[in-house]
Amino acid sequence: MLSFADSSVSYGYDKLNNLIYAQKDGKKHALKFNEDYAGNPSYLFDFFSGSPAIIADSRSLHDSTVYATLKYSENKFIIDCLYLSVKSKKNGILAKEGVCSLDMSPAKNYANFIEGKVGKTESDIDSIDTGLILSGKEKYLPIVMYNSKNKLIYQLYSNKQALLDGDYSIFSLNSDGACEVFVNSPWVIYNKELEGVDIMSERVLDGKIELNKAVPKKTDANQCSSYPAISVIKPKSYFYDSSYRIKKSYLVKGDKVNLLSISEDGKWCKVRYISIKNIATDDIMLCADLSI
Repeated sequence: MLSFADSSVSYGYDKLNNLIYAQKDGKKHALKFNEDYAGNPSYLFDFFSGSPAIIADSRSLHDSTVYATLKYSENKFIIDCLYLSVKSKKNGILAKEGVCSLDMSPAKNYANFIEGKVGKTESDIDSIDTGLILSGKEKYLPIVMYNSKNKLIYQLYSNKQALLDGDYSIFSLNSDGACEVFVNSPWVIYNKELEGVDIMSERVLDGKIELNKAVPKKTDANQCSSYPAISVIKPKSYFYDSSYRIKKSYLVKGDKVNLLSISEDGKWCKVRYISIKNIATDDIMLCADLSI
């Protein structure tokens, strides 16, 4: 029987009766949960960074491990945070990210909830074009993850081998030009309630992952200038539809995008733009308008 206690609630798993339990004020509350080691994904109960968690592990076109941390609050179990580590076998990109303050209820619907979140992450990372770095036409690969008025956060693979090894850094660029770089493939955690982002490093303690606030790498040079995200280089760059007819919407010089694909003639680029409200838009632009 696995167990853990926080300040007011103790959590554990009763393998005999297939129950995740939370004990509070002398009363035990339970959530039915059957561990499944044979399925794909497999499901088990354990602790992730000190919190009780349902863990889903899958191996197919993507290798993924998902940690859905639980909390017992207001007489019910909820999924408080969801952490995903997903590696694409299509293009080699590794995503390690989490979302907290979800308050997803009821937790008994964990399988559908996890499947939906994993599917979206898989689709997002599969859509990124890694052809330029793999062919040697570009030396590095930047992928914008988060955008706000004050901060841009992007994942960076410094070379082809780094992509193949799943070894990336996270770059955090403030609006005043200050740049922080976090190495060794850290986690990017979004907090819905606080509307902020934390960069977290991981360590394994007694076989379990612990997340801690990451410390930026000390450097004299501005690495964000040395490895910038892909940006618009024209005063205005219009979007085009699938028939290459010009639209009314456009981006302006300095806007950052992710490259999704390039047409065979090299003229058209499909890109993903993440607005300062963190809404992603996929559209077509002229490649000549971009810093590639």
